[in-house]
Amino acid sequence: MAKKGLILALVLVLSLIGYGYWQATGSETGPNNKAPRIEVKPKSFHFGAVNYGQKLETNFRLMNQGEEKLVIKRVATSCGCTRAWVEKKELAPGEEMNLKVVYDTQAMTGPKARGRQERIIYLKTNDPARPQLEVKIYADVN
Repeated sequence: MAKKGLILALVLVLSLIGYGYWQATGSETGPNNKAPRIEVKPKSFHFGAVNYGQKLETNFRLMNQGEEKLVIKRVATSCGCTRAWVEKKELAPGEEMNLKVVYDTQAMTGPKARGRQERIIYLKTNDPARPQLEVKIYADVN
């Protein structure tokens, strides 16, 4: 009898864990189907061959494809040589804005400052499916 009780308790605990996970991650038919949904175009950008010392700029287009307000909680970069910022912190459903990026090739020194460079821009949002989005820039620094 004790064995049946243990099995029942285990099934109950696993069911609660599964339900909690489903609630946290959402689903197409669950309560998060109208959540904010971040999209970015393009997903990456390559500046091509550039000379050391150049300051490079580009824009990415951020869109809220969801049905609730998208909140940009934080914008960060993988290197101090790169700055990125958004025009505002919130996007209504269907709204778009620019993510501005500036990469200063001269901000790094030494042999690692030249050649193929990759920098990452991190966006933390309230999109439950993609709470952190990464956008990449590339350059071949001569």
